Amino acid sequence: MDMRTFILLSAIPGAGKSTWAKQFKNEYPNTFIVASDEIRKERFGAVNNFQHEKEVWEIFLSTINHYAETMEDVTVIGDATNLENRFREYYFKNTPLFDKHILVLFDVPYEVCLIQNQMRSSDRIVPLQAMERMKSQLEFPSPEVLQMYDQYILVKTFSKKVKIHDERPNDAPESCPKK
Repeated sequence: MDMRTFILLSAIPGAGKSTWAKQFKNEYPNTFIVASDEIRKERFGAVNNFQHEKEVWEIFLSTINHYAETMEDVTVIGDATNLENRFREYYFKNTPLFDKHILVLFDVPYEVCLIQNQMRSSDRIVPLQAMERMKSQLEFPSPEVLQMYDQYILVKTFSKKVKIHDERPNDAPESCPKK
């Protein structure tokens, strides 16, 4: 059965979003990664060039939707921080052609993110001040957001095998039921 699946990643830099996305893509056929950093690099020459953000985010969303418009059996991973519930709601509401929506939140200790951030190539290291700001902006999904998505995956650590299962608690209130 053909299905269009959209996976939205959410975490501060250094949590492992891009690594997880690449591992998922290696394990599941017909998977495409749309990454805001790669759009910045390809279109504007550097992942840390933030002078064209309006265009970056327009390309991000239109590329995600292009896969759903042109393919019947596809998984698209949106690789960006998506720290706040308003962004999670936005991408859910603006990707209506997908049959399934999955939210993946990385709950990795801040200290680990800082270490992993420093292990990146120099052009991809996020300054400490920006890391601190994003740490303070990170929200856990609200019951309303959890209700929108068909599946919620909470990543605390991951190995070479990507695990896909719903992380909503069995005793979750009716306001965030499993679909």
